[in-house]
Amino acid sequence: MDLAINGKKMARKAKQRYVVATTLLALLSTALVADTFYLRPRTPSIGLKALGFLLVLLGIYTQTTLRSSHWYYAEMEKHSCAPLPSYPNDALGIRYLRDAARRIRSHTLLSGYGEWFAAIGHTFRHRVFPSPYDMITTDEPENVRAVLSARFDDWDIPGIRVRPFVPVLGRNSVFTTNGDAWRHARATLRPAFVRDQVADLRCLDRHVAKFIARIPRDGQRFDLQAMFAILTTDTISDFMFGHTTDLLGSAPEDGLRFGRCFDVTLQKIANRVRLGWISYLLGDKELDECTSFINAYVEKYIAEVKLEQAEKGGDEKDGKKYTFLNELLRTGEPDEAIRDHLISIFIAGRDTTTSVMSYLFMELSRRPDVVAAIRREVEDLNLSGPEELPAWESLRNMKYLNWAVKEALRLNPPVATNSREAVRDTVLPTGGGPDGKSPVFVTKGTMLRYLPWSLHRREDIYGPDADEFRPERWDSLRTTYEYVPFNAGPRICVGQQFALTQMAFVTFRILQAFKAIERRDDRPVVHKIGVNVSMLHGCWVSMTPA
Repeated sequence: MDLAINGKKMARKAKQRYVVATTLLALLSTALVADTFYLRPRTPSIGLKALGFLLVLLGIYTQTTLRSSHWYYAEMEKHSCAPLPSYPNDALGIRYLRDAARRIRSHTLLSGYGEWFAAIGHTFRHRVFPSPYDMITTDEPENVRAVLSARFDDWDIPGIRVRPFVPVLGRNSVFTTNGDAWRHARATLRPAFVRDQVADLRCLDRHVAKFIARIPRDGQRFDLQAMFAILTTDTISDFMFGHTTDLLGSAPEDGLRFGRCFDVTLQKIANRVRLGWISYLLGDKELDECTSFINAYVEKYIAEVKLEQAEKGGDEKDGKKYTFLNELLRTGEPDEAIRDHLISIFIAGRDTTTSVMSYLFMELSRRPDVVAAIRREVEDLNLSGPEELPAWESLRNMKYLNWAVKEALRLNPPVATNSREAVRDTVLPTGGGPDGKSPVFVTKGTMLRYLPWSLHRREDIYGPDADEFRPERWDSLRTTYEYVPFNAGPRICVGQQFALTQMAFVTFRILQAFKAIERRDDRPVVHKIGVNVSMLHGCWVSMTPA
């Protein structure tokens, strides 16, 4: 009842401000015109011109800001909503921009969001200078559900996020399209992630064997994060094209350059997303060159496979290993669209897996009890040796192993923040009013940022040990939109099962070959935000062979 009264009071005040300002403007304007042209006709003086100019400014302010406020609060009252709390003392968004920039430089932005949620509320509004529009930031599960599922059609990927990705991912990617174009792209990709392909571990095992062979066995420290980036580049390229970059073996020069170009483009995309329109004022020759090389590299494989299919008279599957490219060519999509899909899945598959695996093994290097528990599950399979592959079903049934992967995804969701833009007026189910429980009216064009990183650390959901790595919590914990490492709703990651299988299998093989992992870096773990989350100092460990 108090919230309803408060909403009505704010709507009434907004209407009063608008009516009073409009009436005052009309009276002053009428008096000025009557006095200047009828009562005392004369050439307007500088003072009268200045007064006229002030009245024009008042008119603009009245018919934009005050009218918009009046309409907003009237709609808020009509939908039984309440206002959101705001970032304090920051009408223009300058303080927020300064605070965020400081935290980006010190690599503390993610923890900063947690502090802001605790101080302001789990859903709050703010501005980011110089934008004149409000943004909503939330880690509230019910709001995430509304945006990703219940009111999915009310929200699109915002143009400010799409534009930096287009030069690299193209205009046909699931990550750069909305509406019917996105639905078409999604439908094109889905059949390529069939269960038989996900369950086939032979291709992955060849690369993991090379990876394990490069791990020092004499106790020497090495950066596991850097090695995971190489491994995932090789595995994803093999899965995509049927040809590996072979960075773990004798990589050709174009394979090495392909990996380097991806690193460059991802960092530059992240910078452009962060800086917005400012980043487009000057060209970026290095980004252009890397993008051109990546496109040419992928187009080369498209042409080769198309030629091979033509020479063999079409679509022969028997006896051939699965490749993502072959499946896409069967859709009949144009070469440009196929290229965009390949590059998009490559980025999603490489960096997200690298991020999660690096974090998982950083935690394992500090938790010998977890390593021992997973190794017991490995031994319980009674495999004849490292040459024997575990069955896909056996891998899925290793509870503790999969709990550990799930816990790593909870504490290190590779996409720590995500965003949407309201394409029509809509309502969020919670966050408004003094207690943060009332629904919130959202106008078309409003940007919303949701944070899996903060959501996954909420103590009211995961308990007082929410910041701790504890795989056992998943024995009884059941979640829906409180846990969204792969997004959720219609845009849930189409390669989720492939990624989970890859993470579980790589962990299985490493802990089959090594009995202990020791952290060899005294520096605190610092998370760096790019397109995905990574560890600023890498993941320095040593391993003891089994």
